[in-house]
Amino acid sequence: MEATGFGAGLYNDDELNAKAIKDKDAKINFLEKLIALVQLAIGEEVGVKSSKIVAGQEAEQTNIFLQALYTVATSGVDSSPIVAQILGGAEGGDSPQEEEDDGAAEEEARRQAEAEELKKQKRAAKKKAMEEERLRQQQEEEERAEQEAEQRAERERAQAEASRKKSQKKKKEEPQAPAQNPNIIEDEEEDEDPQNFIQQEDDDINGGIDMDDVDPESKFGRQAMAQLRAQEEEEEANREDNDNGGGGIKMKNIRGRRGKKKAGGVERSEPQKKSLQNDVPKRTFGGYSEDDIEYMKKSIQELCQATNPLGKSIDFVTEDVDSMVKEYEHWKLDYAESQTKLEEQQRITEQTIQPLQDVTLAQLEERIREEKSKIQSIRSQIIRNDNVIQNLLQSVISSG
Repeated sequence: MEATGFGAGLYNDDELNAKAIKDKDAKINFLEKLIALVQLAIGEEVGVKSSKIVAGQEAEQTNIFLQALYTVATSGVDSSPIVAQILGGAEGGDSPQEEEDDGAAEEEARRQAEAEELKKQKRAAKKKAMEEERLRQQQEEEERAEQEAEQRAERERAQAEASRKKSQKKKKEEPQAPAQNPNIIEDEEEDEDPQNFIQQEDDDINGGIDMDDVDPESKFGRQAMAQLRAQEEEEEANREDNDNGGGGIKMKNIRGRRGKKKAGGVERSEPQKKSLQNDVPKRTFGGYSEDDIEYMKKSIQELCQATNPLGKSIDFVTEDVDSMVKEYEHWKLDYAESQTKLEEQQRITEQTIQPLQDVTLAQLEERIREEKSKIQSIRSQIIRNDNVIQNLLQSVISSG
């Protein structure tokens, strides 16, 4: 304008300040005045919209407009009446076209909005259908799991009932043990009784010596009396054990029956008539002393007392092992069923999620491609328009 004077007075100082024109509306207002000036000057429409120029669209129409601007600016046409007409509010020739273009733009925007809304409705309907399918499958799985749990509980109850019946049957078949202490070992009246054997051997050795014939003051008499007291104390201890009824080895009375004497011996019925070996301080039998035999009796008694609890413990261990084996089999079966259910649930989940992932991912990728294409197209148009504008401005300035 400064170079050619074309359009002088059309813009005020603020509108001519490029820094003041920053928002979109100000740019559109600036271009509308310039487009109206050119169209009134050449007497025809240039077919360009200010909004399209600001958006970087319609590069060819923008180029035609700039060429027309250059033509009227260099032709020397007086633009004062045209400027006055524009500033006075007179309608330019482009107003119907502007209204038509605006209506077309609104119609296009409306169609795009309807298409987008239709797409959203389709996506929502598809998502709802997939959600209903997922819920239906989930409900079927829950019902199947409940049925399997009921069947498993029924099997467990049947197994427990069978085990209980088997245990009762086993108890009925077991023989009734006699009501006596199993730890007691009773010696029958046998000739192998150690005390009878001792008595018989003493009688054989002494040849039927009677205690009445023994002098208590002699060495032999003192030994005999000591041996007799020891035997009486042992008999008293055995009688106390039998009266108490405790577990152990029940030995027969030393004064019990005796076997028949060997030839040459004298049968004695009174307990005071004992025979003992001459000049033997402690009798031995088969290489074992009385202390050894007594120790062996006590050891055997303790062993018998410990045998019964040990046997019961072994029975308990056997029952526990059977119970643990059954429980192990139960948990093993339960683990296998749970593993199968887990794999089935994972498969169903993957089948349900996969379509959503595919559809969503495809839609996102398509939208990304469209947006990138639009951005690239707009950038290229902006660059071309900037180049054309710079060239035209330089031409206008150079010609001025």
